[in-house]
Amino acid sequence: MNHQQRQEEKVRLLRQIEQQRLDVIYERRVWLEKTAPYDGYWLRIMAWRRYWLLASGAAALYGARHPNRLIRWARRGIGLLGTLKLLRKTLSPR
Repeated sequence: MNHQQRQEEKVRLLRQIEQQRLDVIYERRVWLEKTAPYDGYWLRIMAWRRYWLLASGAAALYGARHPNRLIRWARRGIGLLGTLKLLRKTLSPR
């Protein structure tokens, strides 16, 4: 390759790199917009982290002393979550 061809190739590659950078910036913005609701949920969960840890410790102690009761309440909680999910699906506008 002579000097002219190398310069043209360098310019072409620099343009390609610049376009790729612009594409990455655009896709990052799209990604952040689409995941913003999940980030909000995660931040809310993390804000209650201390209480989740205390509650899980208390549940572990309670479960060690009363395993049948803990299993019964866990089943009730799962059933309640399933019922709420079914209601939300049924009543959600389409």
